[in-house]
Amino acid sequence: MKPLKLFQGLAFLKHDNKEATNKKTLFVLAISSGICIIVSVAAFILIMQLHNEMNRMKDKLDKMSEIDSSLASHINDTQKTSSSIKHELKNMKNGLSQLDSKILIGDNNLKANLSEANLRMNKMFSISGWFRASNNLIYKRFTDFVNYATAKAQCEEMGARLVSTGIRNNQVKNEIFPKHYLTGAYAWIGLDDISKEGIWVWSDGGNESTSAIWQSSQPNGGRKENCAVIVLPGAFDIACSGVQRFVCEREFA
Repeated sequence: MKPLKLFQGLAFLKHDNKEATNKKTLFVLAISSGICIIVSVAAFILIMQLHNEMNRMKDKLDKMSEIDSSLASHINDTQKTSSSIKHELKNMKNGLSQLDSKILIGDNNLKANLSEANLRMNKMFSISGWFRASNNLIYKRFTDFVNYATAKAQCEEMGARLVSTGIRNNQVKNEIFPKHYLTGAYAWIGLDDISKEGIWVWSDGGNESTSAIWQSSQPNGGRKENCAVIVLPGAFDIACSGVQRFVCEREFA
């Protein structure tokens, strides 16, 4: 009986060991499965994140590609515009050059026409008795002997005045009064102190001093001699009622 019991005890012990081994195996398998599941889930999450990141990168690349295309198109348009502007500037320069040439030709023609017109006007003035002096005013000498008031009125009737501006310029004065014109006689000029004794007023309204135009010791007539006449080289004051020749002066218009 003892060998049988021993055998049975060994068999029972062997069965218990086998069952424990099976439990350990199942436990290991369970843990392995859990780890696999966790790893799979983590891998899935990582793959999804990478996929989303790749999509975002793709979107950014697409946007950058659109921007690059737009920029390239803008640069191309800018280059075309720049080329067009350069072309227009070149045309404008050519146009300005041609216009400048035309202006130069026109200016030369105008100068020639003005010169010819001046010659014709000078001839016309000469025929009518008027002449243009170097100060661009025109003058006419009258040999009629009249008093100051009459001489002044006759000049004004022609839109002129008794000579005054030309008297104050020695060059013009010599043009107006050639030596033969004043031989043996005076000529009325536009200068008087009729309004206020001692205050000599020019007929053109000029306020220049009269001291330079008088002969030595002139004016010396006081209240009796309020009008001025000239005989080269200077002026005298005499009575306005006297009769003298005169010269009218007017603007060139």
